[in-house]
Amino acid sequence: MSALPLNEKIPVIKGLDLSNTDLKKAQEENKMLLMDIETSNICNLKCRYCFRDVYGGHDTLKNELTLEQRFKLFDQAKELGCRTLKISGAGEPLIDKLFWPMVDYANKLGMTIISFTNGMVIDKAMAKKLYEKNVSLIVKCNSRDPKVEDFMTGRDGYALKRNKAIDYLIELGFNKTKPTRLGLDAVITKYNIKEIIPSLRFCRQNNIMPIFRPMMPIGAAISVKDWEITREETIKLYEKALEMDRKEFDLDYELTLPYIGGLWCRQLNYAVYTNILGEVYMCTGSRKKLGDVKKQTLSEIWNSKEVQRIRNTPYSSCPMRENYWAGKKEYDCL
Repeated sequence: MSALPLNEKIPVIKGLDLSNTDLKKAQEENKMLLMDIETSNICNLKCRYCFRDVYGGHDTLKNELTLEQRFKLFDQAKELGCRTLKISGAGEPLIDKLFWPMVDYANKLGMTIISFTNGMVIDKAMAKKLYEKNVSLIVKCNSRDPKVEDFMTGRDGYALKRNKAIDYLIELGFNKTKPTRLGLDAVITKYNIKEIIPSLRFCRQNNIMPIFRPMMPIGAAISVKDWEITREETIKLYEKALEMDRKEFDLDYELTLPYIGGLWCRQLNYAVYTNILGEVYMCTGSRKKLGDVKKQTLSEIWNSKEVQRIRNTPYSSCPMRENYWAGKKEYDCL
């Protein structure tokens, strides 16, 4: 198995609860386990660090995948063995008018659904609807401090609405299941680095999966390079997190990158990422286009020589970030 063994004791969200046996079997049988997909480019924030801000603007794009094309893509992913659909932008998924039909169709196919969200439009009614439709959520939470969060996301008043959304989700029990159905998403920068350990502690105490990682130097983040933390600063922070986890939560693991808290990345071994235009990449940060589902089947792309090469290449950490930290001008995935 080219995927390095993961620590199965690390708490993760429903849909990412994969075992080493799952990974090994998927590789042996040439199966896809997860597909990342974008919804519309329309967004209600202007995050200064957004690595998906690559289209220029925050409005709906021409030639976005239609609902029928998205359904066809889900069918093809299911045929390849896909178990989890992870919705991750390009804009805010919950304001894409096709979000709910996508959820209903994925449920019909028996897929587990995870969606990133900034939480801004989540009220009690929507939280209940998401719960009933079996959607797990990863909510943006760079900071609980409204001044810091609103500055990072470019919208005054956002953080207070987001904080209420998290409260609604907890009240409904998104974090009461095992595995949990709730995660928090933080991009680590110089502005919020002091909050990361307390945020990790909050997640551990409340059965919430933390997805905390350093800012990725692409998209809008290129214009705020002074926000970056170094690899050395990242490791120092993660060592503090490991010390806390050992002392307070009896949780031990090898320090891993790019995510804090022993959370592994195995995206390149069992998944692909399809953007809202139908272009396929290995992960959300990659700029290496591998195909186009408007012109090819997902199976043709999945079984192409280049995708097979990447899937079967052992890796640890985040190849893109490691290449960037090493000073390579053309930094990308494997």
